[in-house]
Amino acid sequence: MTDFSVDLHVHTSASPDGRSSLPALAAAAKAKGLHALAVTDHNLCTPVPAELDGVLLIPGCEVSTQAGHITGLFLERPLDLDMTGPLPPPEAAVDAIHQAGGLAALAHPYQKPGAEPERLALPLDALETVNARAAFKVPDANRRAARLAQDWSLPGVGGSDAHDAAEVGNACTVLTAEELSLPALRRALLAGGRAVLYRDTPHVRKGLSQWTKARRTGLSRLPKAALYLAYCAALDLCNARRSPKCLL
Repeated sequence: MTDFSVDLHVHTSASPDGRSSLPALAAAAKAKGLHALAVTDHNLCTPVPAELDGVLLIPGCEVSTQAGHITGLFLERPLDLDMTGPLPPPEAAVDAIHQAGGLAALAHPYQKPGAEPERLALPLDALETVNARAAFKVPDANRRAARLAQDWSLPGVGGSDAHDAAEVGNACTVLTAEELSLPALRRALLAGGRAVLYRDTPHVRKGLSQWTKARRTGLSRLPKAALYLAYCAALDLCNARRSPKCLL
């Protein structure tokens, strides 16, 4: 058995706010010693090759639902779910993921202030207990997610939620498996892995992804996006002054 480091939450430029191509993300993963990436674009089942630059690629999708985001992992085919209209109920997303042969994980359940994921009753396969972007607004979001996974007896998983290559590997899941393959990693996830946070993603990365989204969706949104980017940069500057190591 071998330990494999897997980033289970990554967005390509196919997402409205994604800033890096799949080859760039795979190259970053290889440089950081990751063995696999799950491509989880927003409401899109992006086709991926089996591997790229020596990095195993896991087909996935992050579905926006009425109760937050649910990530489908190890998908065998695209989801039979309308993700272009009104937000679907979470039950429909989980069912579609299972029908596509995938595993359903509740993503960053406490990322938004006031979230109450504990009220949900879903047949989930895992819960994202480490997300490198989760602490932007709720500092203890990951700790609360880990407690919820324990309460629900679900495997905890970790992912960077990367929207560009610089963010890849900020968080990951260590899975112990007999080989580096989709079936083996899937079994290892269900058996329980280890979610690891290496660093919280700097706020400015969120600002840059929102700037990218605004550029793609309409010039009228650029002023607001520019202000948000400046705000994020200021937050990082303040954090750096308090703790010089926070951006390393």
